[in-house]
Amino acid sequence: MAIAGNLLPENAESIETDASAWQALGNATGLAQGSGGTLGSKNLLFKSVATGDTQVGTVTPVSVTAGTEYWACASVFPPVAGAQSRMVIRWYTSTGTLIVADQGPVVAGTSGSWNQVALVATAPVNAATATVGIRVTATVANQTWFADRIFLGLTSTSGTANNTLPFNTESVEVDSSGWTASALCTLGISTSAFTWYQSLRLTSTGAGSCLATTLPAQAPAVTPGTEYVAYAYTTAGTAGLTQKVQIRWLDGSGAEIGVSEASRTLASGQWARCVVVGTAPVGAAKAIVGVAPQATASGQQWAYDRIVLAPSSALLTTGNLLPYNVSEIEQDASGWTVTGGTGTQSNERVLNAAYALKAVAAGGDMTISLTTPVGGVVDGLGYQFAPPVNKSAARVYLTRIEWLNEAGDAVRTRVQSWSGAVDTWIVGTMADLAPVGAVAARLSLIVPDAPAGEAWYMDRVEWRLGGLTTRAEPASGGGAQITVRGLTTGGPTYLWSLNRIIAGQAPQPVRGWAGDLVSQSIGGDIAIVVDYEAPLGVPVQWRATLQNPSGPGTLNYTSDPVTLDAETTDVWLKDPGLPQRSARFTVATPMPTWTRMARQGTNQVHGRSLPVIISDVRGGKSGTLSVVTETDDERAALWWVLETGNTLLLQWPPGWGEDDMYVSVGDVQASPVVDFAEFHDRTWQLPLTQVDRPIGGVTGSADRTWQTVKDSATTWAEALANATSWLDVYTGA
Repeated sequence: MAIAGNLLPENAESIETDASAWQALGNATGLAQGSGGTLGSKNLLFKSVATGDTQVGTVTPVSVTAGTEYWACASVFPPVAGAQSRMVIRWYTSTGTLIVADQGPVVAGTSGSWNQVALVATAPVNAATATVGIRVTATVANQTWFADRIFLGLTSTSGTANNTLPFNTESVEVDSSGWTASALCTLGISTSAFTWYQSLRLTSTGAGSCLATTLPAQAPAVTPGTEYVAYAYTTAGTAGLTQKVQIRWLDGSGAEIGVSEASRTLASGQWARCVVVGTAPVGAAKAIVGVAPQATASGQQWAYDRIVLAPSSALLTTGNLLPYNVSEIEQDASGWTVTGGTGTQSNERVLNAAYALKAVAAGGDMTISLTTPVGGVVDGLGYQFAPPVNKSAARVYLTRIEWLNEAGDAVRTRVQSWSGAVDTWIVGTMADLAPVGAVAARLSLIVPDAPAGEAWYMDRVEWRLGGLTTRAEPASGGGAQITVRGLTTGGPTYLWSLNRIIAGQAPQPVRGWAGDLVSQSIGGDIAIVVDYEAPLGVPVQWRATLQNPSGPGTLNYTSDPVTLDAETTDVWLKDPGLPQRSARFTVATPMPTWTRMARQGTNQVHGRSLPVIISDVRGGKSGTLSVVTETDDERAALWWVLETGNTLLLQWPPGWGEDDMYVSVGDVQASPVVDFAEFHDRTWQLPLTQVDRPIGGVTGSADRTWQTVKDSATTWAEALANATSWLDVYTGA
């Protein structure tokens, strides 16, 4: 099987088919398949013609990119102890002209075992292709050498993304030149590796605190006040020894001004990830990484691989506002407090990196909460809390956001329940709008009635701006503007709905642009809807819901209540589909006398003194509403509402004992209040018949004006582009 990321053909890598991918380049002969190897059952066999420099290389160049860093390596089996070998990369132009050959360090081989040769090099200007070669120093003529597992690839894909350390310092695949022994130790190469083929070996020279560090000359720049993470995968030859990983902070002159460190006790022969999280102090300009095992005797050994130093923001998921150790639980479990159980760092079930939080219930409710609330909250913005959970029981759990003011008191708490599959990672994402006065948030995961011993795992916890939220506020025209954000939270196939929530009533769908907003496709992350049918003078909430149409998965968010203004003597007449045709009018006396028609048939039956009545459901209300207009503008507004003959929504002030209703208006009378021509007051008689809520969507808005039309386009051609009438232009249809 080909090595992942290898640019060389598989047969050049492992020689399992034949030796045709290789050629003699100097003082070499007899290229053939050898038996045995490090990658399959075959290897490359070649012989020296005479004593001295002997070279072989790949036949076919592979494409490379100028200015990009590559690394190459091979396993070489020398014929005698001390025999020297090295790795070579030859760079060529697009026409096949050799530009330069880069060579790795000389390796004096160990007899009877495979040795790695490697190098890291950057493709020079004008480089288009490259070949790899192996260069050895033959000690006698006709000397047999073997090679296998030959690799050429990118360091950017072979190493850790966002690592500020050079590839060889991280992986030690070439040599240990990126490290220096600082105290009680010597450094070398170990053939034991966590990734790739070799690692850094540290051997104690006495009992005490050993120390090896990356080279100060290669120290990356850091920014004071920024959080950084350093880690190394470590294995120890002796169990129970303490291992420290350090970030050593340097000022601009290279002087050390502080150390961040974390400890871990290692088991024997097992690779463990040792992590330290630290914030660059004031004055810090650079940083180096230190590994500091505590030796109890001379000759004890540790191996280090995949050593990383990076800003924590580069290792967190994009936009995550939690500190690294709180989100990833990689240094320890101190970011979380478990009540009703115990919390520890664990590698038993891990979603990301090496560790997760393991919470074991003591019996009863178990709560996992942030040890320190996360600050930086801005009221009015939406935030989402997403704690991935792995559980072994089919149990409902809760996520909770508590908003805290400057005194640390909760100003609002929101809770959402979740279920989901067992023995797999599930994410219950909830969101909320930060209320006025909130400066921080305490995040929690709650397991109600958890049996003693039940284990829950949590990892890669996210706290970020966004998520599904709904904000409601009064709008002109007697409506409420609803802003829904986070519609893309569920996924591209989810559908969304928006309902009006009134105490004591079933949820009611909100009218949208093409009809009721029920199971709508998602066209963007934000939707703004004005609900002109919300009742006046009573608390109303709006709930946005995301639903997976092809399986389980529902998210919802309910807005804070909003009470729309209602005059004590006025009613609203609204056209549900054309909110421009809506206005408020003062009710005149007498109040309507409502009639509900009986649908009955009276049948006089022969031989009976009493009739047989056949009846159906009673009809809706009918009656006459009297309203008063005082000005020409009010009179024109009422005619504007009535002009279309559409079904209207009649909304009453609260406390009148009248229900909002949809009505059809019959023949209208407008009578002068007094018989004086210059007195413009009118009393209107509006015959009403109650009807069902009309179907259809909303066109335009109550506050769209000609200025709006002017501002929406630079030319009349643009304004008229999609309109069939001037009314379409004005209403925005």
